[in-house]
Amino acid sequence: MRGALRLGAGLVLAALCAWLLLPRPQLDGHVGYSTAWFDRNGKLLRMALAPDERYRLKVAAAQVSPAMLQATLLYEDQDFYGHGGVDLAALLRAAWQTYIVGGQRVGGSTLTMQVARLRYGHAHTLPGKLQQILRAIQIERHYSKQQILAAYFNLAPYGRNIEGIEAASLIYFDKHAADLTLPEAMALSVVPQNPVRRNPTSESGYRELALARARLFRRWVEEHPEDKARRAQLELPLAVRPPEQLPFYAPHFVNGLPTRPGSVATTLDLPLQRLIETGIARYVARHRREGIRNAAALLLNTRSMEVEALVGSAGFFDNAIAGQVDGTRAARSPGSALKPFVYALAMDQGLIHPMTLLKDAPKRFGAYTPENFDQQFLGPILARDALTRSRNVPAVNLTAALQPPGLYGFLQQAGIQGMREPEFYGLALALGGMEVTMQELAGLYAMLANGGELKPIKMMRDGATLPGGERLLTPEAAFITLEMLRENPPPRPQRLPGVVARKRAVAWKTGTSYAFRDAWAVGVSGGYVLAVWVGNFSGEGNPAFVGRTAAGPLLFDLFDGLFRMRGDAAEQDVTLKALNVRRVEMCVDSGDLPGRYCPVTAPGWFIPGISPIKVSTVHRAVPIDRASGRRACYFDPATTRREVFEFWPSDLLKIFRQAGVKRRLPPPFLQACTLEQQASGGAAPKITSPSAAITYTLRTDRLAEERIAFEAVSDGDVKRLYWFVDNRLAGQARAGELFFWPAAAGDFTVSVLDDHGRSNEVAIRVRAVN
Repeated sequence: MRGALRLGAGLVLAALCAWLLLPRPQLDGHVGYSTAWFDRNGKLLRMALAPDERYRLKVAAAQVSPAMLQATLLYEDQDFYGHGGVDLAALLRAAWQTYIVGGQRVGGSTLTMQVARLRYGHAHTLPGKLQQILRAIQIERHYSKQQILAAYFNLAPYGRNIEGIEAASLIYFDKHAADLTLPEAMALSVVPQNPVRRNPTSESGYRELALARARLFRRWVEEHPEDKARRAQLELPLAVRPPEQLPFYAPHFVNGLPTRPGSVATTLDLPLQRLIETGIARYVARHRREGIRNAAALLLNTRSMEVEALVGSAGFFDNAIAGQVDGTRAARSPGSALKPFVYALAMDQGLIHPMTLLKDAPKRFGAYTPENFDQQFLGPILARDALTRSRNVPAVNLTAALQPPGLYGFLQQAGIQGMREPEFYGLALALGGMEVTMQELAGLYAMLANGGELKPIKMMRDGATLPGGERLLTPEAAFITLEMLRENPPPRPQRLPGVVARKRAVAWKTGTSYAFRDAWAVGVSGGYVLAVWVGNFSGEGNPAFVGRTAAGPLLFDLFDGLFRMRGDAAEQDVTLKALNVRRVEMCVDSGDLPGRYCPVTAPGWFIPGISPIKVSTVHRAVPIDRASGRRACYFDPATTRREVFEFWPSDLLKIFRQAGVKRRLPPPFLQACTLEQQASGGAAPKITSPSAAITYTLRTDRLAEERIAFEAVSDGDVKRLYWFVDNRLAGQARAGELFFWPAAAGDFTVSVLDDHGRSNEVAIRVRAVN
């Protein structure tokens, strides 16, 4: 007796030790999982197959709808929470029915035993069943009931190549497992028992599934009599989507995201994505005769820096246009789309304000001679007009005048990829001499909307904290640049049916690359940056690929659709009180603060303490002799009258003449006027060459040929300049023209005297070298 007790105790102890020492099995590490991408509102964009060519998504038990949990337990294992992995009574009933009575085969597996079979693939034999039982005990030893439920819902087959309730719910019903209704839950709960015969997407499979669901509902009503009235609902057919009809939305956007197992929440807004896709398709169809077959667009929320729509081509599956290439990630020449940042940098460096007069005239920079798109020159032009009219020469002049790091350093700090050494681009950088991607370009324009702070673009809403922004421009320069771009008129009146008048201005700029390969338009409005591109991925040019006429209309069509869908959204909040900017009336002709006689003024922005602001002296009232019409020596009411004339500096006056623009210049003085009387008003000449900051060198073997150019800017009434070197007359030249001095080595004082007796001088150093 004692021996039997000791043997029994030993067996119990051994069983207990075996129980405690059972190793922890891995329930789901043997399989891979799919990736499912969702838009910002939870709409499925695409689901990728797992490595084993199955659709499978991981889900926790708490993320499965209560109806699905209850229906599954009712159908598969009613005593799930009461057993330890094996239901002996159910096994005995199944064995009696299957092997003794010999009737219909009955299963006695618990849900935990099914997890063991799904995990380890035990055969449907007696040894296999024993192994399944042992594995179920092992699983129950190490995992909670909720974890076991999760393993079942992640591994159970739901027809076709679909495993797991989350994948099945998304594929069949386009919703998460947490949102399954009772009819949907009951339909899916009966599939794992026979996923081939109860395939929801085949006609015969759905009939089998419907019969099994009806039987389950009868059992359900016994447990939940309150649902008896839902019988009619259960008898309605279910709309089931097969896997081959899974969505394939925003393919370029999704292709650019990392592939990782599980659900990926993106920043994309599917309604906006469809709006942009439809807009591009219609635009390309309307302009196909002009050779426009491809386009791309990117919509970026400037507040969150989230990409809400991205269309990489006009047709992803169109091989004729290489449609699978993503135009938003392709590096292309931006043409003039970088010019706004030249002007912003120039304002930050105190070189200009929007009303500053710039020179649109022929100029050579070494071997480089920039030209305008229309191959014409407009003469002096306000900075705001030079930007909105996309004049090339003023932009190149400003680029050359920028202090380091200049435009190249700015783009480098902005993270533009693939940049070569600065010498490779030269001053053509401002005109699209380098390549950028649409995403990089949109990020730069978003920086203007964000007060000069460059922030990284987001495409996933994964809660990850992106690095902070970097300030590349002052808020003042960014603000004024956008104000300048808002004055750029739309490319054409909006006459499309149903298009209401645009309530807010769009700050926008275009770009046309060399040889008409790329047409760009980028706009900022309503808290968004919208960038569009028209061209060919092959690089083939087309005269129709002009930014303003090819890309501009598409930009405004898309903005109109955006505002109709989203309403008149608020702009980025800008508190002018927090900005060091002022808006005052300025003289339209000269771009300076209006003097007494300025005929026309317009409001203009400037940055106090930074912008080069002064009172205009171009318009002056001078006495005119009534008899001769010449300029009088002094004002005498009896013989003279006051008239306003324009006194332009000689350099600008020369450009006006080159551009064929006439100005109202003052007449010459009366011969009786003394030089002192003539010099009493007006501005003295200013020497621009030579410079005291430069040491000039002469080659000793070519001394007879060496020359140094003398140049000065003189007042508008000056006709001739006289040049002196150490108080000796060296020569003379007409106002606005160069004088070339036969140079000699030494230290000299160079002075200039205009024909009204006003002068200026500079000290220079000249050295001879071998």
